[in-house]
Amino acid sequence: MSTIFEDMTNAELKEACEDFGLKVKAKNPAKPNKTEYLEALNSFKATQDEIHKDRNAEKAVANKTTPVTDGSKRKPQSKAQLMKLDLFMKDRVIVRDMQESQTKDEMISVSWGNRLIGRQTDWIDLSGEPQYVRRGALGNLKEATMVVHTPKKGESGGASMIRKNRFVIVQVNPLDEKEIEELRAVQAMRNSKLA
Repeated sequence: MSTIFEDMTNAELKEACEDFGLKVKAKNPAKPNKTEYLEALNSFKATQDEIHKDRNAEKAVANKTTPVTDGSKRKPQSKAQLMKLDLFMKDRVIVRDMQESQTKDEMISVSWGNRLIGRQTDWIDLSGEPQYVRRGALGNLKEATMVVHTPKKGESGGASMIRKNRFVIVQVNPLDEKEIEELRAVQAMRNSKLA
């Protein structure tokens, strides 16, 4: 039985039955009692729940929470918020700089962002080791270009300038359980040396 109907008076139950167009099966049709009204309303509610079961299942799927980067589980409110979440997702990649003349350090800083999320800065390791990098920084790295001078073939000589991508980004599979355990062991050993 629904608790919604139990708290109603006979007059309210009668009005609810009339609003839904329900026929109350009563011993005394002129004056049905509360249990007879409740039977009619609860059976109506059960049929409506069955009819709308698929719609409720769709709503439940739509209302599932999506993890947010700050650790909470709140539902994104808009397309802009979903795009923001995507920029903060991390991918495991290997990044190589093809313009060695510019790169003296093993790491470079990459600034990215927009007015919605503000300015973000990530440090990217160029040593060729796999690392997790946020997608916003990867987007900036993919857009970075360099000018390459190549000699022209033929009589005229000279050089032509070609624009190429500066960074080569290779997607790597995420860490599996074995690699995670090895990493934990290395970190535990490092922490024990510091203590």
